[in-house]
Amino acid sequence: MKMMRYSLDQLIKEADKLPPIPQAAQKALALIRSPESSASALSRVIEMDQVLTTQVLRWANSAYYGMENRISTVQQAIVVLGLEIIQELIMTYSFSDRLYKPLPGYELQRGELWQHALGTAIGAKLISKKLHLKIDEDAYFAGLLCDIGKLVFEKLLRESEINRSEWGQHSFLELERNSFGIDHAMLGAEIARRWQLPENLVTAIAHHHEPQSAENHVLLVAAVHVVDVSMMTLGVGIGIDGLQYPLDNAALNRLGMTFEDLFHLIEQVAEQCAKAKEMISIV
Repeated sequence: MKMMRYSLDQLIKEADKLPPIPQAAQKALALIRSPESSASALSRVIEMDQVLTTQVLRWANSAYYGMENRISTVQQAIVVLGLEIIQELIMTYSFSDRLYKPLPGYELQRGELWQHALGTAIGAKLISKKLHLKIDEDAYFAGLLCDIGKLVFEKLLRESEINRSEWGQHSFLELERNSFGIDHAMLGAEIARRWQLPENLVTAIAHHHEPQSAENHVLLVAAVHVVDVSMMTLGVGIGIDGLQYPLDNAALNRLGMTFEDLFHLIEQVAEQCAKAKEMISIV
């Protein structure tokens, strides 16, 4: 393997080249998290962005929600959908473009990382709901963003000379660390920290492949881990590294789940993913 170690600053500079979250979406997400948020204030922020406005109205009028009367204003849409759903949809839409692109460095075709991220997000939220963990939205966002470090690493993987015969001998995290001095999970966590995301999301992203190393937010980390591995086992967003991440049975036990529970969960994820993809258009 050709060693190509990078400093964290160099990797962060690469991360800075990622398209930013739309300003209106950033402001809307911040406002939703504020205890003083209101539908009228949130609607004014969303209406600053014509594309986001169109999407919100499209979501509210989709067959999925079955409204009898057409929703014509953003404020009406917020009241109908509720802040939780609006937050989830804005977050998903904000990251859909970058997650939908092909990642040749990981041998992921267009849309494969997106499908994996969406499935992990939905599955992690379902676990939170089923087990009454009361971290539904955090679980969704952590699942959605757990692999954002790959967006930076995939270009570096294309430029490096990694001996593929070594893939079966080492975990892919080890290969990343040996090549770049850091793995995609830790880089993703640092990107999330730079984006000023909550610490629990940073922790979940950092430890989603090695949940036993997490000292805090262990249930959130465990939820993201078991769904992430399950999606790859099913061949969703598997890439060149997908079979290199084993399931940590301790994480499954920590959640009080069995393999049968996991099987039923994945069935629900597949059903909800199909509905979600109908609602969120990818540009």
